[in-house]
Amino acid sequence: MAIGFKREELKARYDVKDMREDDWHTYSGQKTAALLARHLSPPMNSSRWLLNAGAGIYEVCRSPWKEVALDLFIAPILSRKYAVCASVERLPFQAGTFGGIVCVGEVLAYCDPATAITEFARLLAPSGILICDFSNSCSFRYWFEAAYGRAADLITEKYNGTPERTWVYGPTYVKSILLSSGFTIKAQSGTHTWSALARRIGASIPVALFLQRRLEWLRLPARWADLTTIVAVRAGAGRESQQKAFLRSPYLPQGSAVQRRQEQTAPMTKCSPSSAGRQATQQSQ
Repeated sequence: MAIGFKREELKARYDVKDMREDDWHTYSGQKTAALLARHLSPPMNSSRWLLNAGAGIYEVCRSPWKEVALDLFIAPILSRKYAVCASVERLPFQAGTFGGIVCVGEVLAYCDPATAITEFARLLAPSGILICDFSNSCSFRYWFEAAYGRAADLITEKYNGTPERTWVYGPTYVKSILLSSGFTIKAQSGTHTWSALARRIGASIPVALFLQRRLEWLRLPARWADLTTIVAVRAGAGRESQQKAFLRSPYLPQGSAVQRRQEQTAPMTKCSPSSAGRQATQQSQ
């Protein structure tokens, strides 16, 4: 079975301008925001462009970064200054464009992590930073279940009370992809440990979150956390020349006058994010 989902399978849930998170994912988001604040500092001699890969409705916005919001759907990113509609598995930028890439909110649960991470490695300048997270198949929640410890497995999880299929991955598998793609792993953290254990023994989400908050001072091993976040740095010998960020042909409605004019030009015509402004771009799925 191929890892990931087709775009049309995700459209109804994620092609939206607003989204209400449930309590479980709200807690995860708070922990992720704190981690980004600790680790997301621009590398020396590197690009200040930051790719928020799978941004949805959320912004990172940490000065002096210039954030490009990329999502599979247009609706959640239309208001962004630099908005790009594309898949994280086929990113429409030149190599070495970004000094940092953030791919959080369990974006990798909906795509092939090997393909996405390979793309991230291509786009990052040497010493560029990648922060990504994923649902951990070694979580307490999967103890004694078929998914436990697997490199990749498809599970059904409730999100805002609605069943949703997502992929979970083993940390060893994801780290092996990072290492083979030229990354050095700098940090790893886990979110939802006590709460994952509580849910495994039958506690409700409110009770599990209550226990998690009360027992934060007593840390359990991150390898059993429900959500794993990895901070990695792209390796590179010496300083490479920095390239300006470019996009492939911008998305235009089918049959538009601008599109017809564009089709007469070379297929790899590019424009920079700074000139793209608020224009969303979309890549064919």
